[in-house]
Amino acid sequence: MKWSEVIGQDEIKAQLDLLIISNRVPHAQLFIGDPGYGGLPLAIEFALSILNDNNNMLLSRKLGKKCQNPDLHFIFPVVKKGNERNAFSEDYLTEWFSFLDENPYGTYNEWFETLEIGNKQGVIGVAQIEKLHQKMFLKAFGGKMKICIVWGAEKMNLQASNTFLKLLEEPPEKTYFILISEDEQLLLPTIISRCQLLEIKPIEPNVLIQKIPDNTKNMRQLVSAACGDYNKLQKLIKGNESKNYESILISGLRKAFKAKQDKRMIGDLIDWCSGIYVLGREDQKAFLGFCIQFFRDAFFINYSLNEIIHFESQNNFDITKFAPYVNSNNIIKIISLFEETRYNISRNGNEKMLFTNLALKLTKFINLPAN
Repeated sequence: MKWSEVIGQDEIKAQLDLLIISNRVPHAQLFIGDPGYGGLPLAIEFALSILNDNNNMLLSRKLGKKCQNPDLHFIFPVVKKGNERNAFSEDYLTEWFSFLDENPYGTYNEWFETLEIGNKQGVIGVAQIEKLHQKMFLKAFGGKMKICIVWGAEKMNLQASNTFLKLLEEPPEKTYFILISEDEQLLLPTIISRCQLLEIKPIEPNVLIQKIPDNTKNMRQLVSAACGDYNKLQKLIKGNESKNYESILISGLRKAFKAKQDKRMIGDLIDWCSGIYVLGREDQKAFLGFCIQFFRDAFFINYSLNEIIHFESQNNFDITKFAPYVNSNNIIKIISLFEETRYNISRNGNEKMLFTNLALKLTKFINLPAN
């Protein structure tokens, strides 16, 4: 069925449908957002609608099988095989379609793990873009239009970016490009200026909670920690790590209060950070998301806004006793601190420096009195 592989995002679906109905589909679009928000499945379903591929669009198929249309092309980051001079996406289509079937909300790292490339980083090289240029000028197979989806557009190196820019500046007729990026700041400004931007927002909590098995514990906490990211939610469900996140945070808060009274306790605070270093980056980001929601809930308790509070302790922690420490004088500072740390973690910042900075600043902020 149409949009069957897209979770939530009803507003964006309606917006994309309207573009097709009104015959106002831009020749180049840039979808911006974390992979777990669904930019890739949105782009594929949208492309099939443009191509009017009813055979694939209307059948109950997984995404990898749906998108095997000769007029739908893919560019994504890859690595060279063996001693080959260049790497091309089409050499990895079998792995790509399997990835789309199994994990369409997956991250770049998960794609690279599928390719078993070790410590190498996949890129989109100029040879890929030059080959794409040739393809897009060929006659369409099934209809009049051709579409290219570029997943991980920020993975284009500079030479590839400049070559792709020329293709956007002088595109063949009846061709459309959908770029998907986690971080548009890594793209050439001239590429961005030639695309219609579409921000893919986090998936609505009421939609995500429907994707959790009924017998799962801590459902609201899992959704809260996922921060609108379906990929993160799946990982949390498998590991059900929200209880661990709570334990880590509560331990850090206790050390922060002690460090304010006794500077000798700062060593314990630094040791607490070491326990976070060992988590993978995705787990670190999920932990930070859990913390953001925790502090928001504590702040809302002060105003008796219980109907919008997600926190349910698995460690008999009484958040109502902690709530007075989160006040109008420090809530913005605390939330901004955790959001900035999460952003820098996603940009591959130094984990040790980031979490040490977070611990020391949190000690300062959490001890600020209310105005």
